[in-house]
Amino acid sequence: MSNQVEDERRFHQCLKKYDKIVNQFDELIEMMNTKSRLPKRRGGSSGSKGSSSTAAPSSSSQPADNNEVFVQTITRFLHEIKTNPTDP
Repeated sequence: MSNQVEDERRFHQCLKKYDKIVNQFDELIEMMNTKSRLPKRRGGSSGSKGSSSTAAPSSSSQPADNNEVFVQTITRFLHEIKTNPTDP
């Protein structure tokens, strides 16, 4: 009887870990989907060189920021797995 209780407890722990991993993968997939979307264009119809040159750095810095967040999320995920490989 105690084996069945222990199995139920372990099953519940595994289910919690599975849910956590699924949520983290959902986060990563959403980040990747956001990254792959084309940025919406903003600005007026002036077409001056000044406005086009100022738009380029902001669009190039956005992917760098997204990449940094992506790396931080993956790193956090891997550290959590490493610190809790098998909870008793």
